[in-house]
Amino acid sequence: MTREEQIAELEKVLQGRALQGSESLKAFLRFVALKAIDHQDTQLKEYTIATEVFGRSSDYNSRVDSVVRVQAGRLRAKLQEYYTTEGRDDKVMIDLPKGHYTPVFSYIQKTNGSPSAKEASAGVISSVSQPRVLQDRWWSALVAGLAVLVLVLGVFAFSYRSEARRLKESAAREAAISAEAQAAAPLWGNLLGSPEPFLVVFSNTLFEGSAEVGMKLFKPLDSPGTSPGSPALSQNIAAEGHQPVIEHYTGIGEVMGVYFLSDFFNKVKHPFRVKRSLLLTWDDLKTENIVVLGSPAENFFLRDLPQKQDFVFRVLKDEKQHETYGVINTRPKEGEQRSYWARQEGPSRSQITEDYAVVSLLQGLDPKNRLLILAGITTLATQAAAEYVTRPEYIKDLIDHLNTAPTGRPPQLPPNFQVLVKVKVNGGVPVHVSYLTHHVL
Repeated sequence: MTREEQIAELEKVLQGRALQGSESLKAFLRFVALKAIDHQDTQLKEYTIATEVFGRSSDYNSRVDSVVRVQAGRLRAKLQEYYTTEGRDDKVMIDLPKGHYTPVFSYIQKTNGSPSAKEASAGVISSVSQPRVLQDRWWSALVAGLAVLVLVLGVFAFSYRSEARRLKESAAREAAISAEAQAAAPLWGNLLGSPEPFLVVFSNTLFEGSAEVGMKLFKPLDSPGTSPGSPALSQNIAAEGHQPVIEHYTGIGEVMGVYFLSDFFNKVKHPFRVKRSLLLTWDDLKTENIVVLGSPAENFFLRDLPQKQDFVFRVLKDEKQHETYGVINTRPKEGEQRSYWARQEGPSRSQITEDYAVVSLLQGLDPKNRLLILAGITTLATQAAAEYVTRPEYIKDLIDHLNTAPTGRPPQLPPNFQVLVKVKVNGGVPVHVSYLTHHVL
């Protein structure tokens, strides 16, 4: 076969419809065909083709990048497509045997005319095409199998990356939680050290009356307390001849406080349970670590605690000599006020602009337990007190003020103390909490 015949067939294939739009395959075929025609096929190595045809760098690694093998498979399929369609009457055929990159030029019908063109075509089908069809079917099956394998590997890689990302994010969350728990340790450390769950108690006080005739707090603000537990209260009511108490009440701030506490306990991974104050018993107070939401106005049992406190809730007189409920400082230090009350810009509690709360860490009825009381003059300040002991920036502020450790040592807080905080309120929402003073008990 002459060089001219080979060049002519190469150009026919390159101009054919099968390779239109596949410039990379054209470049591939032209490169390997011309090398074969010029008897330079010893240069047809995978590395040479990758760098000179497909623009790979000098550090090309065929084990990592399979571009030549993939493109060779595509070129074989395109050559088959050409010779079964527009090139079926060509006299010369270009083939790229599998496992090699040197193309083979061969006649597909005799040139002396002994068989006719139609007979030659039939001969090609019987003597050449049928083995190629079987070979191509095998190749198609192999390609399909490889495609499935690539898909499976792709899914596995995606799942692996997703799992790795999830584990990384989980580790970051764990580190953040650990850091938050460590930062809160000076305040919560002794409480969190117990494996027993916290008991979170929210105020659920009794009112007498109804919405139609009016409701009032069952127990006056300045009266003594009583034993916890609604059954005992019900018996007292019947014995004293009071009208039936038909309503229970829980403030908005207590509800929000439960949310802040539960979110905090979940972050530091400590168990807790919730109970309303009317169901609390003295046995609970003796055996549990307890966080109480609400003041003695709603939680009657707080009026009977044995430990003496410096900041107490009482009925007092404001600057206009009106009776109101507030906090009395029984042992004022230099520069401290003796009494604190909520300020409002109208007759409604929804118009409060300034409020106060007391955070008290007391010894439980059993010395090994602790009682943390988060009590505001109003329900809004109770919510603020819950935020003050659960939000990292507020916890840091509290620890900075109460720290008794020498400089350079880990922070340490007194075992029993009370902290008075001031609460700024806008539109019925506590928007800022600031430290005022504290007393060590």
